[in-house]
Amino acid sequence: MKPPQYYEGREQTYLKHFFLENYLERVAYIIGYSHPQFVYVDGFSGPWKSADEAFEDTSFIIAIQKLRQVKEGLRRVGKEPRVRCLFIEKDRRAFEDLQRAIKEVTDLEIQVLNGEFEALIPDVLRFCGSSFSLIFIDPTGWTGFGLRKIQAILQRRRGEVLVNFMFDHINRFLDDPRPEIARTFDELFGGPGWEDAVRQGEGREKAIIQLYCDRLRVVGGFQHVTSTRILKPTADRSYFYLVYGTRHIKGLREFRGIERKTVAEQERIRLAAKQQARVRRTGQAELFDAREIPSLDRIFQKNRVVQHTRATERLRTLLRNKRRVRFEVVLGTLLEMPLIWEDDIQGIVRDLRDAGELCIAGMNPRERKIKEHHFLVRDPSGNQNDF
Repeated sequence: MKPPQYYEGREQTYLKHFFLENYLERVAYIIGYSHPQFVYVDGFSGPWKSADEAFEDTSFIIAIQKLRQVKEGLRRVGKEPRVRCLFIEKDRRAFEDLQRAIKEVTDLEIQVLNGEFEALIPDVLRFCGSSFSLIFIDPTGWTGFGLRKIQAILQRRRGEVLVNFMFDHINRFLDDPRPEIARTFDELFGGPGWEDAVRQGEGREKAIIQLYCDRLRVVGGFQHVTSTRILKPTADRSYFYLVYGTRHIKGLREFRGIERKTVAEQERIRLAAKQQARVRRTGQAELFDAREIPSLDRIFQKNRVVQHTRATERLRTLLRNKRRVRFEVVLGTLLEMPLIWEDDIQGIVRDLRDAGELCIAGMNPRERKIKEHHFLVRDPSGNQNDF
């Protein structure tokens, strides 16, 4: 993909592409290594607002380039999975640009469709067949991917979904009194009831995102649903959330790992964007490049402290409700929390063990890392052999 300087003024798009490229690489390697096919579907392909004649700043070209790299990497280790892509775009002019952009691609199997994503769900299902698929839903607003209308692809047992939930745009219209606008939100959330989240006041944003995640989990039958937040380039407010649904803890682990990389990149990019805004405002150049200066007051660091406290309390609640919990369940529960990573969970468990709040059953004295098959036991004074 293009370097961050190319995305000046639309840094949030760079970060979305950064996340997509890194996650797509991980999932394609994992599936391609052990399965005969991998399918990638982009339901809102564009291109929109591309500043590059070769469309290298668009999600579909970034996906093609990364999947080529993955395919070649797998070939070198003796794996040759079939990699197929489906790109969908409803706007006729954008679709013609899409066709031109991919016409020379011969090393991947690519199909393009012109039409509404919701209306083409049967085509998507036929294209995916029984293969593992990653469905990327990246709209320009909040319509065209109503949960009930796309339920059939969400419920595919061998697949994951990544949705760009355009929070900033959505939030501006959630209070709109017009019935026709309210109906579009009924579709987005898979039915009424979202009005309660809107009335939450200070907790409104969290309630809205949690509601969408909960509805996606139910409609899609996902084991795990979570999200990560992309901020405005020069303001400490949310631009959009990338919402992710998977049926396997491995996917959740990979998602959180890519979030960790994106957090660091987002901090660097936002520092540079803020510096550029200051220079434009004052007319004075600054001595140091902000991207090279460690930030001492990072919004993510503050949020991490809050999330760490919440994760600790969530683990305590798990143990209150069920005295003995498999560590795999703990991982699945806590990794759904944004900005909580696997080594955080290891640390939280050790801290509670050292404080006498739990013990770890099945862990031998030489083991340093808590593993999925170990159990956390709330009452450390009990006889572990009883479990």
